[in-house]
Amino acid sequence: MKEFTSRSSKQLLGALFLSAALLGAALAGLLTLPEQSLLADGPDQADVVAQFEDDSVIVRRVSFSAPISGLKALELSGLDVITADFGGGFIAVCSIDGLGCPADDCFCSPSHFWSYSFWNGMDWEGYPVGAVASSISDGAVEGWRWQSFLTSVPPAKPAPPITAASSGLEWLRAQQSITNGSYGNSMGGAVDALLAIGANGYSASEWRRAPDSPSLLAYTLGNGAAYSNESAAAAGKLSLALAAADSCVPAGVVQASQFYSPTMGAYGPGSGPQSWAMLGVAAISQTIPASATQYLLAMSQPDGGWEWQPGFGSDSNTTALAVQALIAAGEPATSTAVVSGVAYLKSAQNADGGIGYIPGSDSDTNSTAWAVQALSAAGEGLGSGGTLGAFLLSSTRAISYLIGMQLPDGSFEWQPDLGSNMLATQQAIPALLDRPYPIRPADLASCPAIYLPSVYK
Repeated sequence: MKEFTSRSSKQLLGALFLSAALLGAALAGLLTLPEQSLLADGPDQADVVAQFEDDSVIVRRVSFSAPISGLKALELSGLDVITADFGGGFIAVCSIDGLGCPADDCFCSPSHFWSYSFWNGMDWEGYPVGAVASSISDGAVEGWRWQSFLTSVPPAKPAPPITAASSGLEWLRAQQSITNGSYGNSMGGAVDALLAIGANGYSASEWRRAPDSPSLLAYTLGNGAAYSNESAAAAGKLSLALAAADSCVPAGVVQASQFYSPTMGAYGPGSGPQSWAMLGVAAISQTIPASATQYLLAMSQPDGGWEWQPGFGSDSNTTALAVQALIAAGEPATSTAVVSGVAYLKSAQNADGGIGYIPGSDSDTNSTAWAVQALSAAGEGLGSGGTLGAFLLSSTRAISYLIGMQLPDGSFEWQPDLGSNMLATQQAIPALLDRPYPIRPADLASCPAIYLPSVYK
């Protein structure tokens, strides 16, 4: 083991002092005991949740033979985990999925550490023991958070929506075509799948039905170009999805910026296509022209909402997209247009907590999910203490409505008693994970111009 630097020594001593002061709960994830030999496969399952510095969350469902330790569950998650053995029976979790410190300077951060907790059915609760000494059984929900020493230990975001998203993703994986990697043999289905998996930190190249079956990226490589050429909305949505799912840009794919008309100040007529295009441009780290933002602002209706095309009338879906597009373009959440749009969405909420397509219509999963994302973009997400942040398992909450629309197999219904719905499941997942659009802005590289199915299988 390398000798501690003076800073690391002080941080370790401070961490140990805090651990003692909090009866070991706060730093249980940092200092653990040596792990016993455990089975890594079996009939039991648990969800491992990691919350990062930007409040994004990733959840991974692991299978094992109970009991196992919390550290073993974290290692089984497939996340990149770095630990350091300090000798004398102490092991530290230094980094998870690239956030944290290297093994040779595990306490490099002067203010943060990876805290460790579990969901007790009502709240996150810190462990009184380390992640190796803990015993994980079937149905456990494990929580890891890049935690400040100065704030509360448990992860701020509640577990029920996150575990609901995890179940939805497991169902979604089983619906993927084992022959070509698609969803319904359509790029529309593939794009919504890319957005769903990207919200949970999966990449398009790794998402596949079976180890040797084609990936979602493989299908997109062969079909993305034709889809993107259809319209500005399609081009924008595809860019949004590719960035979310850590993909490259397939050959022949056009970007929404190629549809932009300086004369109109728009990518295409109508608020809906304009919103998808703007979100796609923002997702790939391009600049949205000020005139495009002004075009969308001017399309706001007297009731505060937006309509897909002129003459259609306001609806919650287009309004939710427009609110997210404006905020992505730099419009402040306090602007009159955004505040009015949020008010319109809230006016479409029903007594069951869900959102209807228009005010007065029955709630549905898709409309509720997009409204939740817009509210999150406007600063009212699960960790904000706003409309969504005051999380209660009651019928008056939009998040609770979404959870209530999930069937035992993990899928979601569009409306009650209609059965599993692919699109509803895909669109519910980003909302449950509190991920508004754009999910993960990125500069995308081009995919190789020459590729074979075996390369992107």
